[in-house]
Amino acid sequence: MAVKEKSYSIIIAAGGTGGHIFPALAMANHFKENGHKVVIAGTGNKLERNIFSQSNIEVENFEAQKIKRNGLKTFLDPKIYQAISRSDAKLIKFLKGFEPDLVLGMGGYPSISTCIAANESDRTVVVIHEQNTKAGLANRYLAWTAAYAVIEGLPGAVGGMTKFFTGDCQYLGNPVRQEIIDKRQPSREFPDKSKKPRIFILGGSQGARSINFVVPKAMHYLSKNTPVEITHDTGEADYEKVKEMYKDFNIKAKVSKFFDDISQVYKWADIVIGRAGAMTISELSALGLPSILIPYPRATDNHQFYNAKFLVDKNAAEIILDKDLEPEKLAQITKSFFIEKDKLKKASMAAYDETFVEATEKISDYCISIIEKRTLS
Repeated sequence: MAVKEKSYSIIIAAGGTGGHIFPALAMANHFKENGHKVVIAGTGNKLERNIFSQSNIEVENFEAQKIKRNGLKTFLDPKIYQAISRSDAKLIKFLKGFEPDLVLGMGGYPSISTCIAANESDRTVVVIHEQNTKAGLANRYLAWTAAYAVIEGLPGAVGGMTKFFTGDCQYLGNPVRQEIIDKRQPSREFPDKSKKPRIFILGGSQGARSINFVVPKAMHYLSKNTPVEITHDTGEADYEKVKEMYKDFNIKAKVSKFFDDISQVYKWADIVIGRAGAMTISELSALGLPSILIPYPRATDNHQFYNAKFLVDKNAAEIILDKDLEPEKLAQITKSFFIEKDKLKKASMAAYDETFVEATEKISDYCISIIEKRTLS
């Protein structure tokens, strides 16, 4: 008779943007399915409410201090340090009642106060997960003050922490939701005049204005000689304008503010055009989807550029800098995937990486091993 794995109490501290929310949800579902007691600690913003309301994971919302970015010098400001280190009464009361064995911080300012407060308890171990190739400000601070271990979602993040973090570091990938992983299928082969290329433009949860406003014109140029099918996720702000642009160009496109089930669109797509957020890179890797990446130019430490290089260096993607984004150039690069023999297929094969298929389970196993190690010490 198999010995049942011991059940632990786990808090996942995350919130703010989709790049932190979706991996948190993937981990929460996996921990819960394995019999652990799980709560997500978030902020309760609109995006969180929209995403978490579709799951059956318990969520607790707490106040979180936003940080004006100035590198780690930010935390030398006594007012800022006090503000982020002072946990609200609701959080303290919750931690005392829940008694977590583990707090898994998924990055972003909402994770800071929960990780710091939990670190005050001898019972609780704090592990942080960094999604990007360049560690964010919140995780750099937590590596300095509270983290027992750091998990890399993309390789390279810990390199910027080594001056002040000497704990355990593991590259285990970013957790991709199972419903996305399940949609992986072989790349369709081109050139093939019998089928239209399917292009998914992914603006992300916050939208991507430069992409939104350039792509319709690029698709206009492309469709003159190469008929295509288009699905465009705009985010909320640009939705009406983008719909109008496609109409003006007489292009039929499925345009949405936000896809509740992005896995179905990934399954449909031959190629993705979008930003280079860590979770986009990870989902493309788990599916083996080719892409054209336009890194967000104002991302902290230019981390989206380095995220994109993870795929570009494997010949799985093409990159266009935001400052160089022009309709004609985007149309030409997109077309190349469908007219150059085997380019799409080779990019698909290069993109696929089992690290991201197995990441959720490996992160879970690693976290449980740390809890048990601390329990025995």
